[in-house]
Amino acid sequence: MSFDEFAVQVLERLPSPVWVVQGDGEIAFANTAAAVEVGWSDPRQLLGMPSHETVHHRRADGSEYPRDACLVLRNGTPMPCTPKSDEWFVRRDGSIFPIAWSCAPIEMHSGSGMVVAFRDVSDDRQQMQLLHGGQWEAIREAAPRPAAVLSREQLIDRIRTFIAANALDPTLDPAVVAKAHHISLRLLQGLFADEGSSPARFIRDQRLTHARTLLNNGHSISRAGALSGFSDLGTFTRAFRRRFGCTPSAFLRGYRTLP
Repeated sequence: MSFDEFAVQVLERLPSPVWVVQGDGEIAFANTAAAVEVGWSDPRQLLGMPSHETVHHRRADGSEYPRDACLVLRNGTPMPCTPKSDEWFVRRDGSIFPIAWSCAPIEMHSGSGMVVAFRDVSDDRQQMQLLHGGQWEAIREAAPRPAAVLSREQLIDRIRTFIAANALDPTLDPAVVAKAHHISLRLLQGLFADEGSSPARFIRDQRLTHARTLLNNGHSISRAGALSGFSDLGTFTRAFRRRFGCTPSAFLRGYRTLP
């Protein structure tokens, strides 16, 4: 048995869902676990099907997820991405489920492609919601006047407003936010995790949005980073590239970024 044959056999029998998307967005390979997860008994039935239109065309609220907004297929071409947990796949019967996924580029005979690994995280989300719900009830019961404690929605709205108002302060971090709202850091992280995010990411996104506006208004890269709460240029550059798909210098040269 050649190494290639051995590798294919391993992938086919791997209990975790994996498939390969080729340059035109079609599925070039799917193991059995991936096919079964999205409602197909035979992975060969998926070969040649458009990956986005087959399993990734709807959002959690049921609205259409356009192909040009897809994190894996950007402008119709497979693109690498960091692991994501706020994405949903559509099964053959039309039901949807939340996934955690990661991608890696691969060279194929037909050109560049992408290996996509994913898993259903429905149970993970349910367990986290139960855990955070229990923590929330404990806070309410321990309060001097439980009825006066904010609802989860009111609290998260207040936290977002606080972060938006203070994001440019380089000392702002999740611990500071939690202390300012008299809750534990773990509960703060849970509030954002329920929505597929994190307090650190929300802070960073506020800073990056401000920095992009400064760059667009003619500020230098170093000044835009410093005025947006980033402590050093390297951290700013890496964060900007991960968020918008290009470096600050490329943005200044006219590269159009992600929204």
